[in-house]
Amino acid sequence: MAQITEKELSAIEDELSSEQTLIAKMKAYSQMCTDQELKQKCDAIAQKHQAHYDRLMSFLN
Repeated sequence: MAQITEKELSAIEDELSSEQTLIAKMKAYSQMCTDQELKQKCDAIAQKHQAHYDRLMSFLN
């Protein structure tokens, strides 16, 4: 496996933090939605960002 530079590691950490924020926000928005279509869209977006987070974490393992 190729070495990750300090700059790349810092960028991945920043992206992980951003993805965590987006996941939390979309889950919170989903809980606040009374419209089922909007709720499903928020849940789908949260899942998309969870996949991004998981993919980024795979670079660190």
